[in-house]
Amino acid sequence: AALHGQPYAPPEPGAPIHLLVTGGSQGARVLGTALPPAIALLSPTLRARLQIVQQCRAEDLVQVRAAYAAIGLEPELSPFFTDMPARLARAHLVIGRAGASTVSELAVAGRPALLIPLPSMDSHQRHNAAAMDAGFIDQAEVEHAPALLAEALAHRLDPDLLAAAAHAIAAHAIPDATARLADLVLEQARKTAP
Repeated sequence: AALHGQPYAPPEPGAPIHLLVTGGSQGARVLGTALPPAIALLSPTLRARLQIVQQCRAEDLVQVRAAYAAIGLEPELSPFFTDMPARLARAHLVIGRAGASTVSELAVAGRPALLIPLPSMDSHQRHNAAAMDAGFIDQAEVEHAPALLAEALAHRLDPDLLAAAAHAIAAHAIPDATARLADLVLEQARKTAP
């Protein structure tokens, strides 16, 4: 909830675009493998504006760093970031999974996203992304079609769309969810107390 109320500002024309890539334990490898080839397909002008901060598995850092270096980029890569609220505050776009915690944090922060739902039998992350008005692309497309990911990313990076997406996801925010849940638990406890 630390970012609630901090307005979103899309990137200015020609200015750096701050891209925050998070994957969690089950997403970092996919994103580390799929994102550099997709970014390579972006226009050189757009690619040069990207300032990438990406969560990577420790065992993938060398490979991911080399993949970005091959396209002339030097992202900040780490298995873990201790200052995630500050990084989220700077982000113009977040790329990540669509778990309940992630979409809730994005909503409270009011930050637009391109989500890659973790495949599952019940497609719950896909439903999370759709319910939050967040842009998303399926993992199979991310893994096997870099051009589709590049197209989705280029589309999502339009400044007007970023601002609209930030506004749309923020509309789903419940910044006091923890307090509400605590109140419900205490209320229920009072009702059932002997």
